[in-house]
Amino acid sequence: MLTQTQPHAGSSQGGSAFAAMMVKLDRFLELAQAAVEPHPWLVVIAMHEYFRSIYPADPYMGFDEHQSPPDRVRCVLDSCIGLLEAGSPLGSYFAHRADCMAVVLTGKRSAESRRPDEGPTQQVYGRLWDDFDNENYLAESVELLQARLRNSGLEPRMLAGKVVLDLGCGSGRHAMAMAMAGAQLVHGVDLGATSLETARSVAGQAGLENIVFRVGDALNLPYDDHTFDFVWCNGVLHHTSDLHRGINELYRVLKPASQAFLYLYGDGGLFWYSRKRMRPIMQRVPHEYAMAVLDIIGTPHNRFIFADSWYVPIEQHTGRAELERFLSRVGFCMIRKVIGTRPTDLDRAVDQGGDDATMMWGDGEHRYLVTKG
Repeated sequence: MLTQTQPHAGSSQGGSAFAAMMVKLDRFLELAQAAVEPHPWLVVIAMHEYFRSIYPADPYMGFDEHQSPPDRVRCVLDSCIGLLEAGSPLGSYFAHRADCMAVVLTGKRSAESRRPDEGPTQQVYGRLWDDFDNENYLAESVELLQARLRNSGLEPRMLAGKVVLDLGCGSGRHAMAMAMAGAQLVHGVDLGATSLETARSVAGQAGLENIVFRVGDALNLPYDDHTFDFVWCNGVLHHTSDLHRGINELYRVLKPASQAFLYLYGDGGLFWYSRKRMRPIMQRVPHEYAMAVLDIIGTPHNRFIFADSWYVPIEQHTGRAELERFLSRVGFCMIRKVIGTRPTDLDRAVDQGGDDATMMWGDGEHRYLVTKG
Protein backbone atom coordinates (compact mmCIF):
# COMPACT_ATOMS: atom_id res chain seq x y z
CA MET A 1 0.00 0.00 0.00
CA LEU A 2 1.25 3.48 -0.82
CA THR A 3 2.00 5.37 2.36
CA GLN A 4 1.05 8.98 2.93
CA THR A 5 -0.56 10.89 5.76
CA GLN A 6 -4.31 10.53 5.45
CA PRO A 7 -6.89 13.21 6.25
CA HIS A 8 -8.91 13.19 9.46
CA ALA A 9 -12.23 11.36 9.21
CA GLY A 10 -14.16 12.59 12.26
CA SER A 11 -16.25 10.24 14.44
CA SER A 12 -15.31 6.61 15.09
CA GLN A 13 -18.13 5.38 12.84
CA GLY A 14 -17.21 7.85 10.13
CA GLY A 15 -13.56 7.03 10.67
CA SER A 16 -14.17 3.33 10.07
CA ALA A 17 -16.05 4.00 6.84
CA PHE A 18 -13.39 6.44 5.77
CA ALA A 19 -10.60 3.98 6.49
CA ALA A 20 -12.31 1.37 4.30
CA MET A 21 -12.60 3.91 1.48
CA MET A 22 -8.93 4.83 1.83
CA VAL A 23 -7.95 1.17 1.39
CA LYS A 24 -9.84 1.16 -1.90
CA LEU A 25 -8.25 4.47 -2.92
CA ASP A 26 -4.77 3.13 -2.23
CA ARG A 27 -5.48 0.04 -4.33
CA PHE A 28 -6.79 2.18 -7.18
CA LEU A 29 -3.74 4.43 -7.10
CA GLU A 30 -1.35 1.46 -7.04
CA LEU A 31 -3.02 0.00 -10.12
CA ALA A 32 -3.01 3.37 -11.89
CA GLN A 33 0.66 3.84 -11.16
CA ALA A 34 1.44 0.41 -12.63
CA ALA A 35 -0.69 1.07 -15.73
CA VAL A 36 0.70 4.51 -16.66
CA GLU A 37 3.40 3.26 -19.03
CA PRO A 38 1.65 0.37 -20.79
CA HIS A 39 -1.90 1.81 -20.81
CA PRO A 40 -1.88 5.59 -20.29
CA TRP A 41 -5.26 5.95 -22.03
CA LEU A 42 -6.84 3.63 -19.48
CA VAL A 43 -5.35 5.59 -16.59
CA VAL A 44 -6.70 8.87 -17.97
CA ILE A 45 -10.21 7.42 -18.28
CA ALA A 46 -10.14 5.88 -14.79
CA MET A 47 -8.72 9.02 -13.17
CA HIS A 48 -11.31 11.14 -14.97
CA GLU A 49 -14.14 8.98 -13.63
CA TYR A 50 -12.79 8.95 -10.08
CA PHE A 51 -12.02 12.65 -9.96
CA ARG A 52 -15.44 13.78 -11.15
CA SER A 53 -17.03 11.48 -8.54
CA ILE A 54 -15.47 13.27 -5.57
CA TYR A 55 -17.18 16.57 -6.38
CA PRO A 56 -20.52 17.33 -4.70
CA ALA A 57 -22.22 17.24 -8.12
CA ASP A 58 -21.49 16.68 -11.79
CA PRO A 59 -23.32 18.96 -14.26
CA TYR A 60 -22.70 16.69 -17.25
CA MET A 61 -23.34 13.16 -16.02
CA GLY A 62 -25.26 13.55 -12.78
CA PHE A 63 -25.18 11.54 -9.57
CA ASP A 64 -27.73 9.28 -7.94
CA GLU A 65 -29.38 11.59 -5.42
CA HIS A 66 -30.29 8.64 -3.19
CA GLN A 67 -26.64 7.64 -2.78
CA SER A 68 -24.46 9.35 -0.19
CA PRO A 69 -21.16 10.86 -1.44
CA PRO A 70 -18.99 8.28 0.38
CA ASP A 71 -21.11 5.42 -0.99
CA ARG A 72 -20.85 6.89 -4.47
CA VAL A 73 -17.07 7.15 -4.23
CA ARG A 74 -16.74 3.59 -2.93
CA CYS A 75 -18.78 2.30 -5.88
CA VAL A 76 -16.75 4.34 -8.36
CA LEU A 77 -13.49 3.11 -6.84
CA ASP A 78 -14.70 -0.49 -7.18
CA SER A 79 -15.49 0.16 -10.86
CA CYS A 80 -12.16 1.89 -11.53
CA ILE A 81 -10.24 -0.86 -9.78
CA GLY A 82 -12.09 -3.43 -11.88
CA LEU A 83 -11.33 -1.46 -15.05
CA LEU A 84 -7.60 -1.27 -14.35
CA GLU A 85 -7.40 -4.91 -13.27
CA ALA A 86 -9.20 -6.01 -16.43
CA GLY A 87 -6.84 -3.90 -18.52
CA SER A 88 -3.60 -5.13 -17.02
CA PRO A 89 -3.25 -8.24 -19.27
CA LEU A 90 -3.99 -6.27 -22.45
CA GLY A 91 -1.17 -5.76 -24.91
CA SER A 92 0.47 -2.37 -25.25
CA TYR A 93 1.83 -0.60 -28.32
CA PHE A 94 3.62 1.82 -26.03
CA ALA A 95 6.08 -0.86 -24.97
CA HIS A 96 7.21 -1.40 -28.57
CA ARG A 97 6.91 1.97 -30.37
CA ALA A 98 8.92 4.99 -29.30
CA ASP A 99 6.82 7.22 -31.56
CA CYS A 100 3.46 5.93 -30.33
CA MET A 101 2.65 9.02 -28.26
CA ALA A 102 3.63 11.37 -31.10
CA VAL A 103 1.38 9.51 -33.54
CA VAL A 104 -1.55 9.70 -31.15
CA LEU A 105 -1.02 13.45 -30.77
CA THR A 106 -0.89 14.19 -34.51
CA GLY A 107 -3.47 16.88 -35.15
CA LYS A 108 -4.18 17.24 -31.45
CA ARG A 109 -3.07 19.87 -28.96
CA SER A 110 0.68 20.31 -29.28
CA ALA A 111 3.18 21.77 -26.88
CA GLU A 112 5.31 22.76 -29.87
CA SER A 113 2.86 25.57 -30.66
CA ARG A 114 3.53 27.15 -27.27
CA ARG A 115 6.07 29.80 -26.46
CA PRO A 116 9.32 28.27 -25.18
CA ASP A 117 9.84 31.20 -22.79
CA GLU A 118 6.68 30.39 -20.81
CA GLY A 119 6.70 28.39 -17.62
CA PRO A 120 4.74 25.12 -17.24
CA THR A 121 1.83 26.76 -15.43
CA GLN A 122 1.36 29.31 -18.21
CA GLN A 123 1.62 26.59 -20.86
CA VAL A 124 -1.07 24.50 -19.18
CA TYR A 125 -3.54 27.37 -18.97
CA GLY A 126 -2.64 28.78 -22.36
CA ARG A 127 -3.85 25.59 -24.06
CA LEU A 128 -7.27 25.68 -22.44
CA TRP A 129 -8.60 28.42 -24.68
CA ASP A 130 -7.67 27.00 -28.08
CA ASP A 131 -11.10 25.54 -28.80
CA PHE A 132 -13.34 28.38 -27.61
CA ASP A 133 -15.35 30.58 -29.94
CA ASN A 134 -15.37 34.22 -28.88
CA GLU A 135 -19.12 34.58 -28.43
CA ASN A 136 -19.44 31.71 -25.96
CA TYR A 137 -16.13 32.67 -24.36
CA LEU A 138 -17.46 36.14 -23.47
CA ALA A 139 -21.05 35.16 -22.68
CA GLU A 140 -20.01 32.45 -20.23
CA SER A 141 -17.46 34.77 -18.60
CA VAL A 142 -20.02 37.55 -18.06
CA GLU A 143 -22.51 35.10 -16.58
CA LEU A 144 -19.92 33.66 -14.18
CA LEU A 145 -18.65 37.06 -13.06
CA GLN A 146 -22.12 38.42 -12.43
CA ALA A 147 -23.10 35.35 -10.42
CA ARG A 148 -19.97 35.50 -8.27
CA LEU A 149 -20.29 39.23 -7.62
CA ARG A 150 -23.96 39.03 -6.69
CA ASN A 151 -23.30 36.08 -4.44
CA SER A 152 -20.70 38.26 -2.70
CA GLY A 153 -23.30 40.97 -2.12
CA LEU A 154 -22.02 43.12 -4.99
CA GLU A 155 -23.92 44.22 -8.07
CA PRO A 156 -21.92 44.29 -11.33
CA ARG A 157 -22.82 47.98 -11.65
CA MET A 158 -20.55 48.69 -8.67
CA LEU A 159 -17.66 48.43 -11.13
CA ALA A 160 -18.88 51.42 -13.12
CA GLY A 161 -16.26 54.16 -13.32
CA LYS A 162 -13.67 52.18 -11.35
CA VAL A 163 -10.10 51.20 -12.13
CA VAL A 164 -9.87 47.47 -11.48
CA LEU A 165 -7.29 44.71 -11.63
CA ASP A 166 -7.71 41.11 -12.71
CA LEU A 167 -4.71 39.65 -10.88
CA GLY A 168 -3.54 36.58 -12.77
CA CYS A 169 -6.01 37.14 -15.57
CA GLY A 170 -5.01 34.21 -17.79
CA SER A 171 -6.95 34.56 -21.01
CA GLY A 172 -8.63 37.67 -19.64
CA ARG A 173 -12.19 36.41 -19.57
CA HIS A 174 -13.02 37.94 -16.18
CA ALA A 175 -11.17 41.13 -17.08
CA MET A 176 -13.29 41.44 -20.21
CA ALA A 177 -16.45 40.72 -18.24
CA MET A 178 -15.56 43.56 -15.85
CA ALA A 179 -14.86 45.87 -18.79
CA MET A 180 -18.28 45.00 -20.23
CA ALA A 181 -19.83 45.72 -16.81
CA GLY A 182 -18.78 49.36 -17.14
CA ALA A 183 -15.41 49.63 -15.39
CA GLN A 184 -13.55 52.78 -16.37
CA LEU A 185 -10.35 50.80 -16.98
CA VAL A 186 -9.46 47.16 -16.40
CA HIS A 187 -5.89 45.96 -16.07
CA GLY A 188 -5.25 42.27 -16.69
CA VAL A 189 -1.86 41.01 -15.57
CA ASP A 190 -0.46 37.50 -16.04
CA LEU A 191 2.82 35.68 -16.69
CA GLY A 192 1.36 33.78 -19.65
CA ALA A 193 2.19 35.61 -22.88
CA THR A 194 0.20 33.13 -24.96
CA SER A 195 -2.92 33.59 -22.85
CA LEU A 196 -2.53 37.36 -23.07
CA GLU A 197 -2.28 37.18 -26.86
CA THR A 198 -5.62 35.37 -26.85
CA ALA A 199 -7.05 37.98 -24.48
CA ARG A 200 -5.96 40.92 -26.63
CA SER A 201 -7.37 39.28 -29.74
CA VAL A 202 -10.77 38.56 -28.20
CA ALA A 203 -10.99 42.00 -26.55
CA GLY A 204 -10.10 43.67 -29.84
CA GLN A 205 -12.74 41.74 -31.76
CA ALA A 206 -15.29 42.62 -29.07
CA GLY A 207 -14.41 46.31 -29.38
CA LEU A 208 -13.38 46.65 -25.72
CA GLU A 209 -11.21 49.74 -25.43
CA ASN A 210 -11.30 50.09 -21.64
CA ILE A 211 -8.94 47.19 -21.00
CA VAL A 212 -5.16 46.75 -20.91
CA PHE A 213 -3.25 43.46 -20.70
CA ARG A 214 0.36 43.16 -19.65
CA VAL A 215 2.82 40.48 -18.66
CA GLY A 216 3.51 40.65 -14.94
CA ASP A 217 4.27 38.56 -11.87
CA ALA A 218 1.57 38.20 -9.18
CA LEU A 219 4.36 38.17 -6.58
CA ASN A 220 5.86 41.43 -7.83
CA LEU A 221 3.05 43.41 -9.42
CA PRO A 222 4.10 46.19 -11.84
CA TYR A 223 1.86 48.80 -10.17
CA ASP A 224 2.24 51.50 -7.55
CA ASP A 225 0.74 51.27 -4.08
CA HIS A 226 -2.98 52.12 -3.77
CA THR A 227 -3.69 51.93 -7.52
CA PHE A 228 -6.96 50.00 -7.81
CA ASP A 229 -10.55 50.50 -6.69
CA PHE A 230 -11.25 46.77 -6.93
CA VAL A 231 -9.09 43.63 -7.36
CA TRP A 232 -10.35 40.33 -8.67
CA CYS A 233 -8.07 37.36 -7.95
CA ASN A 234 -9.72 34.09 -8.86
CA GLY A 235 -7.81 30.83 -8.49
CA VAL A 236 -4.33 32.25 -8.99
CA LEU A 237 -2.21 32.62 -5.88
CA HIS A 238 -2.36 28.94 -4.88
CA HIS A 239 -0.41 28.25 -8.09
CA THR A 240 2.47 30.56 -7.12
CA SER A 241 5.58 29.80 -5.08
CA ASP A 242 4.56 32.15 -2.26
CA LEU A 243 0.85 32.50 -1.57
CA HIS A 244 1.43 34.87 1.36
CA ARG A 245 3.53 37.23 -0.72
CA GLY A 246 0.84 37.23 -3.39
CA ILE A 247 -1.79 38.27 -0.85
CA ASN A 248 0.52 41.03 0.39
CA GLU A 249 0.91 42.28 -3.17
CA LEU A 250 -2.86 42.29 -3.66
CA TYR A 251 -3.20 44.34 -0.47
CA ARG A 252 -0.46 46.77 -1.54
CA VAL A 253 -1.99 47.74 -4.89
CA LEU A 254 -5.54 48.05 -3.51
CA LYS A 255 -6.73 51.50 -2.45
CA PRO A 256 -7.62 52.01 1.25
CA ALA A 257 -11.23 51.09 2.06
CA SER A 258 -11.51 49.29 -1.29
CA GLN A 259 -12.53 45.68 -1.78
CA ALA A 260 -11.09 42.58 -3.42
CA PHE A 261 -12.49 39.18 -4.31
CA LEU A 262 -10.13 36.30 -3.54
CA TYR A 263 -10.55 32.62 -4.41
CA LEU A 264 -8.12 29.99 -3.11
CA TYR A 265 -8.07 26.22 -2.71
CA GLY A 266 -8.99 24.74 0.65
CA ASP A 267 -7.52 21.73 2.39
CA GLY A 268 -8.53 18.54 4.15
CA GLY A 269 -10.97 15.76 3.38
CA LEU A 270 -10.90 13.13 0.68
CA PHE A 271 -11.13 15.67 -2.13
CA TRP A 272 -7.92 17.59 -1.48
CA TYR A 273 -6.08 14.48 -0.37
CA SER A 274 -7.00 12.80 -3.66
CA ARG A 275 -5.73 15.76 -5.69
CA LYS A 276 -2.37 15.48 -3.99
CA ARG A 277 -2.19 11.76 -4.66
CA MET A 278 -3.35 11.85 -8.29
CA ARG A 279 -0.93 14.52 -9.46
CA PRO A 280 2.38 12.57 -9.42
CA ILE A 281 0.73 9.70 -11.28
CA MET A 282 -0.95 11.85 -13.91
CA GLN A 283 2.18 13.92 -14.48
CA ARG A 284 3.74 10.76 -15.93
CA VAL A 285 1.18 11.03 -18.74
CA PRO A 286 2.00 13.92 -21.11
CA HIS A 287 -0.52 16.72 -20.79
CA GLU A 288 -1.31 16.81 -24.51
CA TYR A 289 -1.97 13.07 -24.56
CA ALA A 290 -4.34 13.20 -21.57
CA MET A 291 -6.26 16.10 -23.12
CA ALA A 292 -6.50 14.17 -26.40
CA VAL A 293 -8.01 11.18 -24.59
CA LEU A 294 -10.48 13.46 -22.79
CA ASP A 295 -11.41 14.98 -26.16
CA ILE A 296 -12.07 11.52 -27.56
CA ILE A 297 -14.45 10.56 -24.74
CA GLY A 298 -16.37 13.80 -25.27
CA THR A 299 -15.20 15.98 -22.38
CA PRO A 300 -16.53 19.54 -22.94
CA HIS A 301 -13.85 22.10 -23.72
CA ASN A 302 -14.96 24.36 -20.86
CA ARG A 303 -14.28 21.63 -18.31
CA PHE A 304 -10.92 22.73 -16.94
CA ILE A 305 -10.71 20.70 -13.74
CA PHE A 306 -8.55 17.90 -15.11
CA ALA A 307 -5.78 19.97 -16.69
CA ASP A 308 -5.84 22.31 -13.71
CA SER A 309 -5.65 19.56 -11.11
CA TRP A 310 -3.25 17.20 -12.82
CA TYR A 311 -0.68 19.37 -14.59
CA VAL A 312 -0.16 22.77 -12.98
CA PRO A 313 3.19 22.30 -11.20
CA ILE A 314 2.39 24.21 -8.00
CA GLU A 315 -0.80 23.74 -5.99
CA GLN A 316 -0.98 25.03 -2.43
CA HIS A 317 -3.79 24.00 -0.09
CA THR A 318 -4.80 26.21 2.84
CA GLY A 319 -7.05 25.67 5.86
CA ARG A 320 -9.76 28.23 6.57
CA ALA A 321 -8.54 29.26 10.04
CA GLU A 322 -4.97 29.67 8.81
CA LEU A 323 -6.08 31.80 5.85
CA GLU A 324 -8.33 34.08 7.89
CA ARG A 325 -5.58 34.68 10.45
CA PHE A 326 -3.18 35.70 7.69
CA LEU A 327 -5.68 38.00 5.97
CA SER A 328 -6.19 39.75 9.29
CA ARG A 329 -2.45 40.11 9.90
CA VAL A 330 -1.97 41.61 6.44
CA GLY A 331 -4.37 44.39 7.36
CA PHE A 332 -7.75 43.59 5.85
CA CYS A 333 -10.33 45.09 8.18
CA MET A 334 -13.33 43.19 6.82
CA ILE A 335 -12.99 39.53 5.89
CA ARG A 336 -16.22 37.95 4.69
CA LYS A 337 -16.52 34.33 3.68
CA VAL A 338 -18.63 33.94 0.54
CA ILE A 339 -20.37 30.62 0.01
CA GLY A 340 -20.64 29.42 -3.57
CA THR A 341 -24.04 28.80 -5.10
CA ARG A 342 -23.24 26.23 -7.78
CA PRO A 343 -23.92 22.56 -7.01
CA THR A 344 -20.27 21.77 -7.77
CA ASP A 345 -18.91 24.32 -5.26
CA LEU A 346 -17.20 22.52 -2.39
CA ASP A 347 -17.81 25.34 0.09
CA ARG A 348 -21.53 25.12 -0.61
CA ALA A 349 -21.50 21.40 0.15
CA VAL A 350 -19.54 21.94 3.37
CA ASP A 351 -21.85 24.78 4.43
CA GLN A 352 -24.89 22.57 3.98
CA GLY A 353 -23.28 20.28 6.53
CA GLY A 354 -24.05 16.67 7.20
CA ASP A 355 -21.86 13.93 8.59
CA ASP A 356 -20.14 13.37 5.28
CA ALA A 357 -19.25 16.96 4.35
CA THR A 358 -15.99 17.44 6.25
CA MET A 359 -14.87 13.90 5.51
CA MET A 360 -15.41 14.47 1.80
CA TRP A 361 -14.35 18.09 1.25
CA GLY A 362 -12.50 19.31 4.35
CA ASP A 363 -12.56 23.11 4.42
CA GLY A 364 -14.03 23.21 0.92
CA GLU A 365 -12.92 26.18 -1.15
CA HIS A 366 -12.14 29.71 -0.03
CA ARG A 367 -14.07 32.60 -1.55
CA TYR A 368 -13.63 35.88 0.30
CA LEU A 369 -14.66 39.47 -0.09
CA VAL A 370 -12.04 41.50 1.78
CA THR A 371 -11.73 45.21 2.51
CA LYS A 372 -8.43 47.03 2.93
CA GLY A 373 -8.10 48.88 6.20
